[in-house]
Amino acid sequence: MHKKSSTFGLPRDQLAELWTLGEDLPPAPAAPGPAPDRTSLLRTHLAESLPLEAGLARLLPKILTAVCEKLQPFAGGCCGVLLVNPQTELSVLRAIKDLHKQRAAAAEVGPLQDVAAAIYYAAIASALVHHAVRITKLSYDSLARSFASLSQSDWLPPDLQTLLTQAHQECLRHVK
Repeated sequence: MHKKSSTFGLPRDQLAELWTLGEDLPPAPAAPGPAPDRTSLLRTHLAESLPLEAGLARLLPKILTAVCEKLQPFAGGCCGVLLVNPQTELSVLRAIKDLHKQRAAAAEVGPLQDVAAAIYYAAIASALVHHAVRITKLSYDSLARSFASLSQSDWLPPDLQTLLTQAHQECLRHVK
């Protein structure tokens, strides 16, 4: 009787390396503490990388998915950097916008929803300021009001406040 190999023909040293990949992951979170404020939530969300595309994740074995997620920050950068970088492609800004639109819709009213909405609008602002493209169906008038309001939020970092202020000015040029 022939036993199927569960190592996929990998040598011992490569197997050992694969087994060590998850060792440095942080332990599971402890019991929930007090709710984080907007500033710390925003900092956390801006430091995130975009998640793997769902179709790609389904094709990869779980161990490779974890490796890809770990390496992705080095490939594409975190949301905060991508939002203020003029070279960020529109497809990436659309992905950030769509992800945070879903997060805002799914979140309960409060800081998490505010943070998701802020990043959603920041992605729209980045496309408008850096590419002169409106990546939403929202009117320039509606966007101008949202950008003006958000740019005054003291919990946003200065680079996002500046981006939102620039987007507000751009929208005013289109409003009659």
